[in-house]
Amino acid sequence: MIKNIRFNTYLFISVFIALCTTFSYYSFTFFIGNHDWDWVKGTSQVLSLSTGLFEARFGKFILNVLLFSGHIFPILNNLISFLLLSIGAVLICKYLNITQTFNAVIVSFFITLSPYILGWLYFPINILGNFSAVVFVPSALLLIESKNKIYTKPCAILLLILALGVYPSTAEMMFILFATKNILTPSKTYKQQLANFSYIFISLIAFKLLIIILSKLNIVYQDHYNMQTNSIFYILTHIITFIKLFFSQLFITLPFFPISLKLTGALIVLLAFVSSFKNLNNIIQWLIIFFATIFTSVLTTHIDDTAFMPRVNFYGLNFLYASSIAILLSKPNKYKNLGFALAILYILLSINQNFYAQKVWNLGLRAEINLTQRISKQIEDNNPKTPLIPVFTDELSLRYRYYNTPFQKNSPYLLERSFIVRHIPSGMYNFYSINQMFYGYSQIRELTPNIYSYLENALHPWPHKESIYQDDTYAIIMLTKQGIKAIQSQLPK
Repeated sequence: MIKNIRFNTYLFISVFIALCTTFSYYSFTFFIGNHDWDWVKGTSQVLSLSTGLFEARFGKFILNVLLFSGHIFPILNNLISFLLLSIGAVLICKYLNITQTFNAVIVSFFITLSPYILGWLYFPINILGNFSAVVFVPSALLLIESKNKIYTKPCAILLLILALGVYPSTAEMMFILFATKNILTPSKTYKQQLANFSYIFISLIAFKLLIIILSKLNIVYQDHYNMQTNSIFYILTHIITFIKLFFSQLFITLPFFPISLKLTGALIVLLAFVSSFKNLNNIIQWLIIFFATIFTSVLTTHIDDTAFMPRVNFYGLNFLYASSIAILLSKPNKYKNLGFALAILYILLSINQNFYAQKVWNLGLRAEINLTQRISKQIEDNNPKTPLIPVFTDELSLRYRYYNTPFQKNSPYLLERSFIVRHIPSGMYNFYSINQMFYGYSQIRELTPNIYSYLENALHPWPHKESIYQDDTYAIIMLTKQGIKAIQSQLPK
């Protein structure tokens, strides 16, 4: 017992220190991204238990409310989030029965330090809730295997439903960990495996029923992009598409996911597969793992968006790599030694990309803040009646200026999304302003002759002096040529 406590404590400290050290620059510069400006400021909005309900994420902000009354605090928010992620890694190693210290550290680093974490770090309001899901899932899986108390199974189901209520893609994590355990510990009978799996299945059904109930009560919006799902017919008739999708995910490069990292991860998966693909049980488990990795993309109607989105893949591909290295390190020396070498390479490449991301993000954030200040000054110099309604044509992410590594497919929140989002630009512009410059909404509600004429004849994006239109109601900012063409195409003829 004491030995287990010492082992878990050492593992937790190792992971927590690694996380805090790797992302210290992120924590101490108090990074804010995208739609978080108003939430972080906390004067007009604070997070509540109902904030994520419209897209069925009822579990996402529970800890934000309980710990911080819905506010986001610099450093502390990150430290507690990293603490939860570290605890989750320890519980996963416990569930997978990884008892060798070095193996457990490696698997934990795969889970916590892979660049897939960047998909969540872009949103400081989200990390506390989403990293808590990494605690809920292994806790539930451990309770499912517990034979001591009658209430452990209901508690496990509730924890799994809560994890799904944080982010539905946690289902991928559930399947992958469950299947990996059955590869690493093959002594269980199929009957016992099915019995344990039934609790995951019950949780998914219960979550779906809960969504239906919330939808009937008009609390969840089924037409929201996060809630739109494919039909069973579509899924069954596009199996080949999904198989191709799985393999493409292993090799297509993204920002901060260079070919070196992708190939190293793919090789780890291949070797783990080859080393364990030797009986019917393992064949079934690997099929579950491969399917689980693309489970979210199979369900959603927005496949192109979710398939290569790191915050989705944080619960899928991320755990595919972690599970693969756990399997590889459990094999005889031939595979184990090669696994150690590839694991160290993967971790070093991951940490390097995490450092690179923090530099690029921070430089991009500073550049966009300077852009905000210049636009604000130009508007203020005209002595307008404020606050105004801001209308941005397009978004202008400046992180691209500081990132030079080639990639095949862009991904939201890594480089593509601007810190100033078009639909709620007031957040960033009002964040540092002495007086409120802009209202929260950003639509043109009255297309006056003057506005129509300006939009129809607009030619020059920022920083041209004619890139801003201003009257007593609106401030229209033409950020890009693409934005000008887009708004002109929407004008009534």
